[in-house]
Amino acid sequence: MQAMKHTRLNYAGAKLSCKSMRGFTLVEVLVAMFLLAIIGTAGFNMLKRVTDARSSIEAHSDRITELQRTFYWLAEDITQIVDRPVRSSVNAPLPAFQYNLQGSSLFDLTRAGWANPAGDILPPRSTLQRVSYALEEDKLFRSYWYHLDSVEEAPSKRRQLLTGVEELTVRFMGPNGSWEAQWPPLNAEGDPGLPRALEFTFLLDDYGKIIRVFGLPG
Repeated sequence: MQAMKHTRLNYAGAKLSCKSMRGFTLVEVLVAMFLLAIIGTAGFNMLKRVTDARSSIEAHSDRITELQRTFYWLAEDITQIVDRPVRSSVNAPLPAFQYNLQGSSLFDLTRAGWANPAGDILPPRSTLQRVSYALEEDKLFRSYWYHLDSVEEAPSKRRQLLTGVEELTVRFMGPNGSWEAQWPPLNAEGDPGLPRALEFTFLLDDYGKIIRVFGLPG
């Protein structure tokens, strides 16, 4: 009798142990997988948003740097224009400042302030510099020649300053303060000299219209 009771107790214990050790049901596994998928998707979307935001910030920073570099060089060149004509590679006289309605360059100028720390090294050069700006498709380039009265038609150095330029217009302030669409003005009598200021209107593909005005020395 006691042996039978002992056997029943062992059987009940084994049955209870089997119930406590049973695995997950299919529904539980599916629910866990569904929750894991939701968490994984949310984490991926959050990581993508962070990555996109970082890329956007870097692109914006690069664009601002590009604009600052462009305006820096325009200010450096225009605020140091000097009335020093030059001669071209074919020995043709060119004015100190020349605005081109047609041709490869937008405008050319002679500027001062070109540091020459190695003045004792040949070939010698002046502290004056002949600079040219050109708009090619949607890119603005700055070029310069090593010598003022250059024997070379192509510039010595050329650098891309700005991209995404849909349109660029220039206006010129005359001696009486009026703005002219070209220089020298159509109604100018004799040599009008240099304008008092230049106004640049950039139409960019991302920032729209940007206007900058630079005064000439004197």
